[in-house]
Amino acid sequence: MAISRLQASLAAVTNEFTVAAAQMNFDFTLIKCEAPKEFQPLGENLSAKRKHDAEQGTTHVTARRLGALFEGVCPATPNLVKAYGRRVSDISAVAATETPPESAKSLFSAHSGIDGTSIWAAATSSPTALHVQLLACMLARVWSGPEATSLWVEIIKERKAEIAAKFEAEDEIHFSTLKAASQLDMPRTQLADWDDSARSFLRTADTIKYREQNS
Repeated sequence: MAISRLQASLAAVTNEFTVAAAQMNFDFTLIKCEAPKEFQPLGENLSAKRKHDAEQGTTHVTARRLGALFEGVCPATPNLVKAYGRRVSDISAVAATETPPESAKSLFSAHSGIDGTSIWAAATSSPTALHVQLLACMLARVWSGPEATSLWVEIIKERKAEIAAKFEAEDEIHFSTLKAASQLDMPRTQLADWDDSARSFLRTADTIKYREQNS
């Protein structure tokens, strides 16, 4: 299979690099980038647990891997990204004012407030990750959780096949994309969590923007 040949070839190229990275105990999926300024208020309004997961946990790993896998697919959309950042930050600010202060000291404080985990994870990962997170919101809007998760499985499968075909044709491909395609094996549960976070944010946004959406 083309994927198998891609994996074998990439392994030969990255073996020395992988050994060096291992010696440094360094995981490149946990690289954190500075979020665009439009998204900064969102990060400030997340609970400590959600922010940690978005920056260093499983959700950040998901965002980094998906961002690498789909690198180069979407065109640059700076105005869309800025508008998205301003909107989610506005919504998170309103949600913060509506969250009872005592919830911050409650047993469920880690889960209080808005769930913008996947958005913040994407914002601190890469511009492409933000595009992928927007896709997650679109899928969550149209399909149920299990259906959207199944779609993610198929989308990733097709993207990996596309990259393998380009590799066989000796087309130019980003190194990070090749690495993601050869090594990406994302559990369905991880994709379900990615979908759940996007779905949770949409529910909050719908509540806050109810009047505007129905006027």
